[in-house]
Amino acid sequence: MALPQNLTICFSKRALRDIERNIAQPQPEQGGALLGPIGQPLISHLIPDPAARTTGASYFPSDQLTSKVQEMERYHNLEFKGIIHSHPGSLDRLSGPDEEALAEGLRINPHMDYFIAPIVTRKGFFSGALGEHELDLGQTKLSCYMGYNRGSRIEISPVPVQTVRAAMPDRPEPTTTLAPSAPASHSPSFAFSRFEQHLKQAVKHLNLMEDPRFFPLVQDGVDLRGSTVQVEGGLELLFMAGGGYPVAAPVLLATLEDGNTEQLQMPWSLEVPAAERLTRAMKDLLSGSGPYRKGYGVILGKSALTDNPERAAIAGWSGRFVAEDPAVIQAQVREGLFARSQGLLSQHIRQKRVLIAGAGSVGSYMAEQLVRQGVEQITLIDPDGVELANLNRSSYDLADVGRTKVDALACRLLNINPGVEITRSPLDLFDHDPETLASWIEAADLVIGTTDQPKAQQALNRYAHGLGTTALYVGLYDGAQGGEVLLVIPEKTPCYACAAATRQGFQEVSSSVDYGTGRVSGEMALVADIHHVASGAVKLALALLLPPEAEANLKAFVEPLLESGQTFLTFSMVPNYWFYPQLLGQVPGQFAYQSVCLTPEKSDTCPVCGAPEHRIDPRSIPLKAPAVTDLRAVLAEAS
Repeated sequence: MALPQNLTICFSKRALRDIERNIAQPQPEQGGALLGPIGQPLISHLIPDPAARTTGASYFPSDQLTSKVQEMERYHNLEFKGIIHSHPGSLDRLSGPDEEALAEGLRINPHMDYFIAPIVTRKGFFSGALGEHELDLGQTKLSCYMGYNRGSRIEISPVPVQTVRAAMPDRPEPTTTLAPSAPASHSPSFAFSRFEQHLKQAVKHLNLMEDPRFFPLVQDGVDLRGSTVQVEGGLELLFMAGGGYPVAAPVLLATLEDGNTEQLQMPWSLEVPAAERLTRAMKDLLSGSGPYRKGYGVILGKSALTDNPERAAIAGWSGRFVAEDPAVIQAQVREGLFARSQGLLSQHIRQKRVLIAGAGSVGSYMAEQLVRQGVEQITLIDPDGVELANLNRSSYDLADVGRTKVDALACRLLNINPGVEITRSPLDLFDHDPETLASWIEAADLVIGTTDQPKAQQALNRYAHGLGTTALYVGLYDGAQGGEVLLVIPEKTPCYACAAATRQGFQEVSSSVDYGTGRVSGEMALVADIHHVASGAVKLALALLLPPEAEANLKAFVEPLLESGQTFLTFSMVPNYWFYPQLLGQVPGQFAYQSVCLTPEKSDTCPVCGAPEHRIDPRSIPLKAPAVTDLRAVLAEAS
């Protein structure tokens, strides 16, 4: 379906009060169903969902909610409009699972023209003015998104919202405004004349195949001037200019040869002289001399880097029509990116896949360095969002605050190498389906654990070792005064659990755990010290990804460790740390930035790497404890 361009979703005061009390004030994730008058874009009622299954990062509607919605529809002449829920922090965008749930909502409700999915979050420090799709809820805000069917695919986008005091009438009453007559230079006919003049000028400047055809249009009672322009390669441009032209940009609809039509955002700057604005905008949207295809890239008017709209949305690239094949441009970017390392790494590791669990200060740095060296397949797992506190020691910037870390990091990686293939999961490791997690780890050539959850590192260890995938586990000690990189190759080295036992009992290298979250408490640390450990891990990762026939010098970095069994790398970034004074105290020139490789020992009774009779299949161990409701259901069935 084609939704009206001016669609606005209205929220009644009552609905907003209920949302603030039941969704905004409690801890996330909270949720409920939205209802309103039939056939009107008005949200008048909220049905809270206290029986929903929730975690700190996910919301799953309950069966009871469905029953309540059906009851309200049957007895109160209302219709279901969508689902609202809250996000932790300032994550005011739909996550991947949210988008999947929205699409599923449309599929199981085919009668719905659109499905509303607002998100409630706290206001970020740098939030600024609210967008047209947002409403102020005091300490929090509502960000409204909508999904609708567009041909064979589902479109998801922000939708404008406003507050109303009561139910909307079926049709707004006309209003009369008395105002002085506009001077001739500001009349619609004068604007239309300038539009025709400027479009003819732009078509001539761009050497397009046909002169524009002009005709009158009326949209929502407003007089417009329309024009179609045929472009080589089957592209048709439909312009609709209003009386505000050239201050206001014309609306532009583009139809490709396959029949798909979409609205394009005209790059419109009032700093450009009025007579040149339309020509400049069309030059930015049309790259090359045709025939054209839809593409997306970093800079308007330049070549496209992809024809995939989902990849472009992640990377923040804008759309345009291009003559060049984006795959060719990607190859040129790759050639330039690896020009100074050709023959060293990139051609050997391009097809390797790396899974990184944890996209914080270590994980984001390692992902960026691996992509810069040639890795083009990467899986990112992290449930957290980017906050201001992350900016001083990770790969993120102010524009990323409020985004999930996996989305923000994927954006950065695509803007380094547009050819990188990225799988993103904004879920806690323990919220994954075990079979899905197992398939990702089994498909990886290397697993890197950089999470701040000791239990998550242990779960990665069970899966990676059990599925035969080489792994690196990177950790920092108290305030990044020291750190470690544990190398685990199944059947060749002790597993992470056995290796980590080497440091048990040493207070210097213990990290305090917040038992409310199961995570290592945040520490004050210098980014230089964090990167010192992470750089060693990057070098090890690259060496492990190289095939046996590679001649790169990096193999000499890892082979001695494996031959000697010294696969536990320790680092010291301050003088007189841990056991270093006893070992290196008499060696001249030793102050800080020291490293010693230890030899971990395997336990025969280890359920991960021990004797076969003691090993346990990682998939037989649940990733998370069952919910209380599930336990009750099992007990009830058993009785």
